[in-house]
Amino acid sequence: MSLDIPGWMVGEGDPLRTSARGLRAAADVVDDERMGLRRTLGQAATALGWEGQITDRADEAADPAQDGLRTLQEDLRAAGGALDGLAGALDEHAPTLRDVQRDWDALQAARPRTEVTHYTGETIETVDWTEVRRREDALRDRAEHPQEMLRTADRGCRDTLAQVRASLAALEPGSSTASFTRSQAPEGTWQVFRDHGLVNTAADEALLARLVRAADPNAVRALLDELDQERLAGFLQRNPQVMASLATDHEPRDADDPVLSGLWEEIGELEDGQVADPRAIEDIRDYWAGLSPQEQQRMRLLYPTLVGSLDGIPVEHRAAANRLLVESAIDVEQQRLAVLQAMPDNAATREQALDALPGWYPDWLGETILEGLMGDDAQTLLHDFRLRDQEVDRSLARLRFYEGLMEPLERPRFADVEDAAGTVLPADARAVLLFDPRGDGRYAEWHGELDSENVGIFVPGTTTDLSNISSYVDRVQQLAEDPDTSSVTWMGIDLPNSVASDATQTRWSEDGGQALLRFVEGLGMADRTVTAVGHSAGGGIVGFADVYGMDVDRTMLVAPSGSGLGLHRPLPWPLDPWGEQPSTPGTYPSQTWDGHDRDVQRFTQTAPGDSIAVAQASEDVRWWVGLPEDWGHGDDPNSSDQFTRLETGRWTEGEYAGERLEGFDAHRHVVTPGTDAWTNIVGVITGGEVIPYREDGDWIGPDNVYDEPDYPGTDPVPVDDLESPWEQSQPEIMAPGPLDGSFGQGGEPA
Repeated sequence: MSLDIPGWMVGEGDPLRTSARGLRAAADVVDDERMGLRRTLGQAATALGWEGQITDRADEAADPAQDGLRTLQEDLRAAGGALDGLAGALDEHAPTLRDVQRDWDALQAARPRTEVTHYTGETIETVDWTEVRRREDALRDRAEHPQEMLRTADRGCRDTLAQVRASLAALEPGSSTASFTRSQAPEGTWQVFRDHGLVNTAADEALLARLVRAADPNAVRALLDELDQERLAGFLQRNPQVMASLATDHEPRDADDPVLSGLWEEIGELEDGQVADPRAIEDIRDYWAGLSPQEQQRMRLLYPTLVGSLDGIPVEHRAAANRLLVESAIDVEQQRLAVLQAMPDNAATREQALDALPGWYPDWLGETILEGLMGDDAQTLLHDFRLRDQEVDRSLARLRFYEGLMEPLERPRFADVEDAAGTVLPADARAVLLFDPRGDGRYAEWHGELDSENVGIFVPGTTTDLSNISSYVDRVQQLAEDPDTSSVTWMGIDLPNSVASDATQTRWSEDGGQALLRFVEGLGMADRTVTAVGHSAGGGIVGFADVYGMDVDRTMLVAPSGSGLGLHRPLPWPLDPWGEQPSTPGTYPSQTWDGHDRDVQRFTQTAPGDSIAVAQASEDVRWWVGLPEDWGHGDDPNSSDQFTRLETGRWTEGEYAGERLEGFDAHRHVVTPGTDAWTNIVGVITGGEVIPYREDGDWIGPDNVYDEPDYPGTDPVPVDDLESPWEQSQPEIMAPGPLDGSFGQGGEPA
């Protein structure tokens, strides 16, 4: 468990004051230009003898620019004041937080210890977790007020800076031409905008007119190649509609482009956007490294769909290409939303369906069926019918997510990534490694420093798509708050849309496992400690990737659909005997997909009462019901001696603190911060401490130690000190005999 004080909260206020002075200086420039516009119009009216209505019209013509510049000036001053306020808050509260962080670090380095009597009668020394938690809570209490004051000041800054950006964008209304808007603003102001690449030049406008007539993406690229690459980058950012024509070209080919053709020679073929033969990934990596920085930049700008998703291309280059695709997707999604909002809503569709029912059909029955099918629960559990109202909500959520991907990071990385052609990826830019908005979308993002020692790759589960992936992202990026640990959110396939109609099918895990293996290989992390974590359907994907020989150090299946092992595929019973030969092995391979030795630590955890147990038991019930050939995701990892099972435990924070994770809702809570289950995920990825699963009782029906509400909790232990899976599976019982009571009695587990 960490204190979770963001790095900026313990920083200095002086850099913010410098930025505030810059914003106020910009406001002064805008004010001078605004007054200059009014003076110029007044002098022209006097010189020309304009009177009455003509003079009024001249004033009206000036009003749009006057109002826009006045708003920009006011917003700049407000933003400067907000930055000064945040700087003052840092001066007041950062020293307190630095003291709290120092005390926290000291506590973790030297935790208080106590002596306890083991059930064997031996006195042993152990960490006094009660005292540790008491001191941790006290430190959190000390940090709460200064953090809240800084968060409030920070929100004020974010809001005012966002308003500055909006008021600047409003100077060029979308419904007007650029030349008209330019005529409304003073030339001096417009020149400043041009110098900073905020608006198009006359040459840019002329190029846009030519691009409209381009017949295909290659024709668009031929015109864009006329620009030097520094101008090209700014031009594409200012004009996302141009990028839209390139964003639809997912397998670009051009025989006249030798660099692109050379890259295709290394790729060979693509399957669903990924390299068909993973052996080509190393060749792609070498080819890219052999290009000049200028050639790499041109490829990112003109072929973003290929570069942004291609395994073997370095993280920073993929992220730079995908930033352009996200800008374009915002523009496209806004148009899609407008179309959806113009369609009949669910209520109208429902009435049409009821009117179409035969006269003999009872109205109450029709209404009951339609209400059930159109409800959100039915969409998730039975089948995703893609109804209009849900699609509008999805579209709005996607827009929010896309816009968030373009916002600067709250905690920038250590430094910009630069090469001879300039900045490849700014330190405060999000590193999106895969962005394909087609259908439900494919997406991956790197969180944290690019060179960290530990990397955790997180694969989400059923119903996850671009409209709701942000709920996972918010949690996964918390794993990267330590500079030594980075995390990746990976949704590299179109995940199942519903439980009954989609998630039961084996193909999701098989296809996802192969895609995940290629993705990991493409990152080139042989010198890192890499952990693949899969939740729900994502657990089946990680399990299958492991079956194929994915090159990682650890895997963790969290409430998984299965392990990918021992998957039997008979014809439906009783047409074929059960279990003659599994189609997947019963053990994971000891070598990677390309024949190198590997030693993988495997962990799993599932909360009691989680309904995913039905999927985990699929292989056990085949003999009784004869499941279809394409149903299931392998054996249950919770009962496998190839996994170390961890305890999901209890809530540790929030309104449910102390309550056990169990039942239907526990399926999503096992990946929620503030729980023992989340602590285990962090511990596995970082190589830290985890809470092992323990049972006690008799050999016939051992019970989880957490079944007892008064059980104080199992102490966490270092990952590398865990017992073997077989040892861990043995319940802690006392041997029968006259010395210590009857069979099954004994003390608490260690």
